Amino acid sequence: MATAIADLAKRSPAKGRLTDASRAIGGPLFDAFCFWGAPLLASLFVWLWASLALALPAPAGHAAIALLIGAVAILTFSHLIAVVPRAYLNREVFAANRWRLTTVPALLLAALFLSPALLVLGTLLVVFWDVHHTAMQNFGLGRIYDMKAGNDAHALRRTDLMLNWALYVGPLAAGASLLSHFSGFGALRTIDLDALAAAPGVIESHSGLIRDLAVAAWLGTVLAAALSYAGEMRRFYRLPAHKAALIVSTGGVSIAAWGFAPPFMAFAIVNLFHAIQYFAIVWLKEGGRISQRLRLAPRGRIGFPVFFALCVLFGLAYFAANNLKLLLAPFIACSLLHFWYDSFVWSVRKKQV
Repeated sequence: MATAIADLAKRSPAKGRLTDASRAIGGPLFDAFCFWGAPLLASLFVWLWASLALALPAPAGHAAIALLIGAVAILTFSHLIAVVPRAYLNREVFAANRWRLTTVPALLLAALFLSPALLVLGTLLVVFWDVHHTAMQNFGLGRIYDMKAGNDAHALRRTDLMLNWALYVGPLAAGASLLSHFSGFGALRTIDLDALAAAPGVIESHSGLIRDLAVAAWLGTVLAAALSYAGEMRRFYRLPAHKAALIVSTGGVSIAAWGFAPPFMAFAIVNLFHAIQYFAIVWLKEGGRISQRLRLAPRGRIGFPVFFALCVLFGLAYFAANNLKLLLAPFIACSLLHFWYDSFVWSVRKKQV
């Protein structure tokens, strides 16, 4: 995969190489660590950590794995609150979405507090909406690279939607981690939805068929996307090297993680690179505004550590609530709102990124 990316950089015109700062989001090196290269680096880190844990005596190895899972979980919970500066501190964004950013959170929080059934359903919805959300973040980064390369904001948009879904969801549906996404369905028995609670058993009994269908759908979608790209490139479209690198790294890591790694490693890899990418894009776009509100030097060295530490405090609180089953409703609401907010507070077509 790394060889393919390096070859792409060499073959691209000088104006479109991975080293071209004008086509990068935060700069060539920044993007290599925080955007298109983040899946590769997260995968390497988790694989090395797990390998070292296996080499340790059993008690120390188990502790190392638990530390990895806990740290990634807290980082994942932490990034959920990172949308707040974008949604509430950016006056333009808040003014355009005032009703959605005020009334809906209050109604959602009240519903989750008052209805145990909605809380159970919301907890399950978080798991599956997160899958779509992660695929759409990769889609959004690819569209930003298109915008910076001067491509039409609407060119290949529908193709990219299908491709990013296939690259991320296809390996998940075909791999060993699919069943783990349904592990919480047992809670549906508490709200008299026994038929749905039996879904994990049904999925497990048909795992072979689901895998074959997922592989076939993945191959068909990738082939259709390749044909669409070829057609557009014969006209006016130029594939940015950074976007190509993002597609290769995300697709390859998704196959390796969801398709072949144990579920705990797959979750760690994917959530790690997703959080890195999200913190990076929020800070690039809102860092000055965040520093101003925290009364710190604009874009100063202390700004991001303070912002990150505040987010981690939220992540620790979410982690505690999730484990103790106390006051879970506000945090489930935050997860759902995070996914929903991201669907409208960022827009490549409106040049808001």
